[in-house]
Amino acid sequence: MAHRGEWKAEITAGWSLLLTATIACGTGVSSLIYYSFGLFVTPLQQAFNWSRGEVSTTLFYGSVGLVLAAPVLGWLIDRLGARRVALVAVPCFVVMLLLVSRFDGPRASFYALFFALNVAGIGTSSILYTRAVAGSFHAARGMALGITLAGPGTAAILLPLLMQSVIADYGWRAGFITLALLAFAPWPLVYLWLKPRGGRAELDVGADLPGMGRREALRTRVFWTLALGFAATAVACSALVVHMVPMLRDAGLAQAHAARIASLIGMGVVIGRIGIGALIDRIFAPYVAAAIFLVTAGGCALLMTGGAERAPQAAFLIGFALGAEVDLLAFLTARYFGLRHYGFIYATVYACFWLASSTGPLLAGRLFDHYGDYQATLAMVTGLMVFGALASVSLPRYQQS
Repeated sequence: MAHRGEWKAEITAGWSLLLTATIACGTGVSSLIYYSFGLFVTPLQQAFNWSRGEVSTTLFYGSVGLVLAAPVLGWLIDRLGARRVALVAVPCFVVMLLLVSRFDGPRASFYALFFALNVAGIGTSSILYTRAVAGSFHAARGMALGITLAGPGTAAILLPLLMQSVIADYGWRAGFITLALLAFAPWPLVYLWLKPRGGRAELDVGADLPGMGRREALRTRVFWTLALGFAATAVACSALVVHMVPMLRDAGLAQAHAARIASLIGMGVVIGRIGIGALIDRIFAPYVAAAIFLVTAGGCALLMTGGAERAPQAAFLIGFALGAEVDLLAFLTARYFGLRHYGFIYATVYACFWLASSTGPLLAGRLFDHYGDYQATLAMVTGLMVFGALASVSLPRYQQS
């Protein structure tokens, strides 16, 4: 358990790094695309005459790019440092978003463009910013990571409302231009403040850090339990995050009302990440994860039986579970494997997580196309959350400090 005085002192001293990492995570590729794409589904259907499943498949191809690029990114971070990589990655991500806004071609080209978007933007993801934070905090690492990863949760609250208004008034192309402007916002902060806190060696490139080697980590049961268990819950959460608005529209709710309910996902993410971050500094993190995943499974079961009336509660619980997932992945990677090769190991686990996240919307879209409703999707989501809970409780006690 962290000493309260040391815990508070770390948070207070590292405020500028935390602010930068939080804003940057909230405006990175995994936040801006993931939490806004549901608002683009219907406009893209109408613009190009694609089915809902075909539009949803876009995220899968984009995530293939992320999966392939993530280990390379981790390797670069471990050698060049987070700041150097981010200063190049942010402008590259902005350029790709602007190219998407100009798209006018066949579906295969759209998939290829999203593949390139994720490759270019991988350096704006939480892989980079959690490395900077995990290396600069120890006693308050859980809370620091929770604050950092609350950035995407804030994006999940605000983006549905903002993008619904922009797309309704100006169209889907203006929506991607808006995302490009948001993506550039953290660049000045990265330049000024994404630096080692107080000269701590943990954030320095080339420091002699404790932890497992890359191959050693990949051979452990812990690594694969994290990868597969959290991948299952990622499929579940992402299926509902992307399809929440279309599902509520099918239930008869207006677009604006559906977007407001979808924003509760972001509220759940923010509360989950900060709250979970504080808890896991004090309570064995896998037990916390299992409890959250089981409660969320219950919420999804209620949505399956109670219909749209249960949507606000389900949206909040899905966001809460999603907040726990990413926070816990970063924390557990540092605790089980150390910081020596954190960038590479976390990037590899995160790549599995993100590939699973892209599979969720694809499966939900295909199940909808086949059955004409979301009942099968909700059953799938409930089962996967239970599997994630069982995987979490099977994890051993920590070996790394």
